[in-house]
Amino acid sequence: MNSSYLLINGIRIHYLYWNRNGNGAPIIFHHGLASNARIWEMTAPLLAKMGYALYALDARGHGLSDKPDEGYDIETITSDLAAFIRACNLEHPLLVGHSWGGFILLNYAARFASGPYSPCGIVLVDGGVSQLSEALPDWEEARRMLTPPPLAGMPLNEFITRLRQWNSHWNPSEQAISIMLANFEIDEEDRIYPRLKLESHMQIVRSIWDFPTFEYYPKVHCPALFIPAKPPEPMTDMDQGYLQAKERGVAQAQATMHHLTVRWMDDAIHDIPLQRPDQLAQMIADFATQVGV
Repeated sequence: MNSSYLLINGIRIHYLYWNRNGNGAPIIFHHGLASNARIWEMTAPLLAKMGYALYALDARGHGLSDKPDEGYDIETITSDLAAFIRACNLEHPLLVGHSWGGFILLNYAARFASGPYSPCGIVLVDGGVSQLSEALPDWEEARRMLTPPPLAGMPLNEFITRLRQWNSHWNPSEQAISIMLANFEIDEEDRIYPRLKLESHMQIVRSIWDFPTFEYYPKVHCPALFIPAKPPEPMTDMDQGYLQAKERGVAQAQATMHHLTVRWMDDAIHDIPLQRPDQLAQMIADFATQVGV
């Protein structure tokens, strides 16, 4: 794995890459909200061994990229992705997006349906498979539910203990814990502070809520693979509600998209790249073969 920076749209974007001289179309990863490029660090090496060239960027405000006060709407983030692809001259890439990244890819595929930087396919990993305003029609309720917990200033050891408690049903590896910790800065007193500012976080949440996901499905003309997660039993009421929203979204996509493959990930958490990297890498590789990468 290698690390570098690009100056695009007036900000410095950090990115990781593997096997830059690989064969076929490049694969570009986009992480989710309040995440970072390292979430792909368990999946990308498996694909690199298969011969693919891979790139994963930190979106503005995330990871090691610059953190301006503005530009946290889907259109601007999509423009950042487009500028990154042009700057690296990555023609007809296969795009893989997790969570919020799935919405970015839907918008990108609709905006850049033709030309040298149009995608040869998109893979949506438990993202872009529902319309948030349909699942949570009241913005104030959505805002309340999706505001992140106040973690700034929490001692690192306490946070790691909580991480393990929150994820005890799948027992994350040390590498997965390290990747989750990359979402935070750690000060000299071993206290954590989210890299993504709360104001920026909530601007992104609002942009997702405003995004008319179902209207974008028929605008996507390249092949698409949806990989939604189905939580393990027993499900909480919240899990059940999100699952039903995803099922409605998948049904809408199947009715309006011409080149769609859906592969549910059973008994999976939302962060599939951390829990099931081997299975995810194989699904991506199978789809890459399907679209001729």
